[in-house]
Amino acid sequence: MKETNQSSNQIVYGVVKVSNKGQIIIPVDLRNELDIKQGDQLVVTKSKDGEGILLLKMKVLDEMIASSMYYCH
Repeated sequence: MKETNQSSNQIVYGVVKVSNKGQIIIPVDLRNELDIKQGDQLVVTKSKDGEGILLLKMKVLDEMIASSMYYCH
């Protein structure tokens, strides 16, 4: 299920449930769009208000850090 909310530019991919081990399943449509594969590392962060989480591919974070270091020199 993929649904776009035009007013907030958000795309809803469905609802996930947290298992007793604290695991969630990332919906297949989202995995395909973001090219998330088995074994990929994701960085998990919390929003400032403590109400949300963000998943970011480790390689994207590495690229962001590398580019910021490039601009600092």
